[in-house]
Amino acid sequence: MLSLRNKFAAWTAVAALGAASLFAAETSPAGGHRHGHRGAFLASYLNLTPAQQAQAKSIFQSARQSGQTVRQQLKQTRQSFQAAVQANNAAQIQQLAANEGSEMGQLAAIRGTAMASVYQMLTPDQQQKLAQLRQARRASHQAPVPNAQN
Repeated sequence: MLSLRNKFAAWTAVAALGAASLFAAETSPAGGHRHGHRGAFLASYLNLTPAQQAQAKSIFQSARQSGQTVRQQLKQTRQSFQAAVQANNAAQIQQLAANEGSEMGQLAAIRGTAMASVYQMLTPDQQQKLAQLRQARRASHQAPVPNAQN
C-alpha cells in the first residue's frame, strides 16, 4: 500500500508535468487526446476561465504547428544517426549528434515561448498556485524514497 506521502508525490508529479503538456491538444495516432486529463486537472486546479482555457489551447496548438517541421527533421536526424552508428562512421556520428542537439534546442525554445505566453495570461493568484504546485513537485522528487522492504 502506498503511503500518503507517496500518493501525494505521485499525484503532484502527474499534475505538474509542465504547462505545455497539460494544455496541449495533441492527439495520439489512435485519435484520442494524449493530455486532456492533465489539462482538465490544471484548468480546474488553477480555476481557469473558459477564455483562458481557449487561449492556452490556441497557444499550444500554434506551438505544435510551429515545431512540426523541426520534429520531422529530428526524426530524420535520429534515423541517420542510427545508420551512422551501424556503419561505425565516427565523423557522421559527431555531425548528426550536433544537429540533433540543435533541433532539440529549437523545440525547447518553441515550447518555452508557448509556456511563457500562457504564464503571462494567468492572474497573479493563478501564477502563485502554479508555483506552489511546481514547488511541491520538486520537493517530491527530492524526497528520499523509503525502502519498500520495510
